[in-house]
Amino acid sequence: MKRFILYILFLFLIGSLSPVSAQTAKDDVIIQAMQDELQRNMEQLSLPKVQKPFFISYATGVSRNFEISATLGAVTRSTEKPEHMVGSVKLLLGDYRENSDSRYLGRHTRVILSMEPDYDLLRQDYWLATDNAYKNASREWITKRSMQKRNVQSGEETQLPDLQQIQPQEKIITPQIPFVFNREQWEENLRELSAIFADYPELYNSSVQLSGMDMEVYLTTSEGTVVKQPVRVVTLRAEATTRTDDGMQIKDAFGITARVPNELPALAELKTRIGNFAEQLAALKKAETIDPYYCGPVLFEGSAAASILRENLLSQEGLFAYRMPQDPRTASQNKVNSIAPRMGLKIIDNRLTVKNYSTLSKYNNTPLHGAYEIDAEGVIPPQEVTLVENGILKNLLNGRVPTLNCENTTGSSRYIASDREIAYKTAPGTIHVSAKNAVKPETLKKNLLKIAKSEGLSHAYIVRKIAGNATRIYRVNVKDGSETLVRTGEIMPITLSHLRRLNAISNKENVSNYLLDGEVISSIIYPSALLLEDIEIKKAEVKKESEPALRFPLISGQTRVNTFCPVHKVELSAPKVYKVHKVTGVLRTKFTGSYAAVEKTPRGEPSTL
Repeated sequence: MKRFILYILFLFLIGSLSPVSAQTAKDDVIIQAMQDELQRNMEQLSLPKVQKPFFISYATGVSRNFEISATLGAVTRSTEKPEHMVGSVKLLLGDYRENSDSRYLGRHTRVILSMEPDYDLLRQDYWLATDNAYKNASREWITKRSMQKRNVQSGEETQLPDLQQIQPQEKIITPQIPFVFNREQWEENLRELSAIFADYPELYNSSVQLSGMDMEVYLTTSEGTVVKQPVRVVTLRAEATTRTDDGMQIKDAFGITARVPNELPALAELKTRIGNFAEQLAALKKAETIDPYYCGPVLFEGSAAASILRENLLSQEGLFAYRMPQDPRTASQNKVNSIAPRMGLKIIDNRLTVKNYSTLSKYNNTPLHGAYEIDAEGVIPPQEVTLVENGILKNLLNGRVPTLNCENTTGSSRYIASDREIAYKTAPGTIHVSAKNAVKPETLKKNLLKIAKSEGLSHAYIVRKIAGNATRIYRVNVKDGSETLVRTGEIMPITLSHLRRLNAISNKENVSNYLLDGEVISSIIYPSALLLEDIEIKKAEVKKESEPALRFPLISGQTRVNTFCPVHKVELSAPKVYKVHKVTGVLRTKFTGSYAAVEKTPRGEPSTL
């Protein structure tokens, strides 16, 4: 019995130590070097007539990156950058009430680090960077004080502290999903995906790119915060260009974002999506031009609805807190019309409620890649923040810089996905735009036609993608509801005022994972369609370009068979030319007892092989 009790105690001790065991030897070296150098600088760093720093934070990113590009079945670029490091220093003079930060942008000093986590090298690199940051902070502190004397500021914002004090956190986060990247497999995948465009001679400059970053970020601060967390992102992007008969170039792209390569769709689904993308762009080339002017109801579906919501709610003038810089030069250059003064007032349709989730990882079995446990400043965010309730503005997302109507942090400082520097910005986790009294998606089209008919219009419009001159606009006949794709339509800017009174909202919800401003991985849950009234669409004035002197090679109508067999790694006999049928994916044909990759003849007859 005594042995059994001792055994149970032993298991209990092992279990209690498991979070610590997640910290590796590499973690120990990096964290210890940062903490030791940070403590030394806090105690000893000084210059004559310059006060000692009151706040220092060090951040180290250890990352590996890859990028693969392919065009028409051939890999054009394939790089894999091994594990390397980059760092940053943030140093402030003064105190929480007033400090040397006059721009409120979370200014950092970039640190060039060695390739390997060596204790002595890390301390040396952070020592040099801290010295530079200290001198820059002292100059900025003097400048800030001088400007305050020359430009006496008044108002409520000047009474706010410059930095919110927080409780220190210690958190080591180990990802549950491994970041597995098979370079050879993905090169072959991109060959197959990019070869799809060979079936579309009307499309040129086509390519498929896959890029990814797997980074571990270590943060230590003079407040006692010690954090390690992953910053991961993988993006697959396809793009192509076409030229209309009247000389207009149309370039379009679409992308898929995930945290790790294994979260991307399966190859078969990727082929289908890229095939659909190519079909739609080829159809846009042949589409007739839009009417010179239209004003009336417009139905925004799918990604077009998401674009409207993101542009209005998730911009600097949307649901993000903003503090006016005390540097007048910076303030004039970055003038922002903040939404904060409208706190407590209606900003969008009162059927809509907007919430931000930080740790929600799935919604209706769809992964939410914007989920995170702790932000880039060491703040554990609340799991849910209501930003807009029944159309009324209730709160804003904020970091540690207090602002009017948003004095407390919401833990919304998110790391930017970059291996060149450690930086962060205010960004959401997952934004959920929910609607009450919403209707079925098919009802929205009926309402669209009903409104258009009541206004004496012969047609209305549905927008399914907003992408410059590649915007997908469909003209809908009021009599029979038939749709016709049109091009060169320019949709006039849609602002929050347009969202104050929506005609109808879809009760179906879509989920999208994306990179906010191309920098921070986020998610949005949104109504699949929005019906707006009095939207202006006019025919865009587009630049027309002359036709190339020589035609695109794929238009020649021939199919070339490579003389090198990629399967058996041998040279084949002299190349032959065949006509082959249109398929999605890489087409292979028997050739001298082996297999050879084929560049396909568009719309050719089936091969007799």
